[in-house]
Amino acid sequence: MFKNTLKLLNSLQGQSTYKMDILPDEDGYWDKECPNQECLSKFKVNAEDWKNLFSNNNAFCPFCGHSDSSDKWWTTEQIEQAKYQAVKNVKAQVGRALQQDARDYNRTAPKGLISMSMKFSGITHAANLPAKALEEMRQKITCEQCDAKYAVIGSAFYCPRCGHNSAKLTFNNTIEKVKSKINHLDIIRKTIAEHDKDEAERTYTSLLESSISDLVVAIQRLCECIYVQLPGAKALKRNIFQRLDDGNTLWKEICGNGYTDWLAPDEFSLLKKCFQQRHLLQHQMGIVDVDYISKSGDTSYKIGQKLIVKEKNILLYTGVAEKLGQQIISLLDHKKDQ
Repeated sequence: MFKNTLKLLNSLQGQSTYKMDILPDEDGYWDKECPNQECLSKFKVNAEDWKNLFSNNNAFCPFCGHSDSSDKWWTTEQIEQAKYQAVKNVKAQVGRALQQDARDYNRTAPKGLISMSMKFSGITHAANLPAKALEEMRQKITCEQCDAKYAVIGSAFYCPRCGHNSAKLTFNNTIEKVKSKINHLDIIRKTIAEHDKDEAERTYTSLLESSISDLVVAIQRLCECIYVQLPGAKALKRNIFQRLDDGNTLWKEICGNGYTDWLAPDEFSLLKKCFQQRHLLQHQMGIVDVDYISKSGDTSYKIGQKLIVKEKNILLYTGVAEKLGQQIISLLDHKKDQ
């Protein structure tokens, strides 16, 4: 009686394939999601680049650097839509088989005093709808190493095609992160204060202090990445660019100029203060000692006092760090032009 339905059900016992189109956004970018369960960050890749450049090679997450084969980067939304449509497709197939069985039965059923007929009521068609793209991402990046084009929200560090970690991009992202942190401090402070004023002040102070560390590490990492790419570079001692005098000497030896040439005297003084405050916060819990006063030149404190970080100082440090960073990045640009 249910010949068509049974035949279909038997055929579904094996593996079946359901294909669904993925639409790019209006800028021609496909949505991707990191398969690393500890990350799951979303980003976009130019659709033509994905087809022509990525092939079956590994892809990389722009945020965490996770590497996996190029068939593993479907977004949660794409997978869920594919599952939903695949189930509807199977239901429609079963519906069509049941409908045909009902027709076959009605056509051959005996007619008499008592007659029976079958009628099917259910879905027999499921549209294959393409997965719509998420909203466009404004920050579009072209990899300086392989020219692959991708888009992100927030700070990204790795090219999804070749995994290249751009020192320039990483530095600029950190600078923007610090600026954003400072610009949103009042909002964060007021929001937390609605529930806990003490916690609001602790969070406010923590964000200010962490900004100093962000800036120092950003300069250090940029120097380490750029220096080793220049002709005549020496093997670097660990954390040498945390020490401004040593770093200044290295740059002068390799290119004839250093921090004291790239920055005005007052700017270099601010840089020293920033580096020494980071050291004080990390190693002395912000308690001023004689080394801080002598190395930073900051005589506004006495030994034993607690360092107070202010927004205006962070903005000054950020301006100096940004200027210095662009000078260092230009060394690599100059090398490429030679």
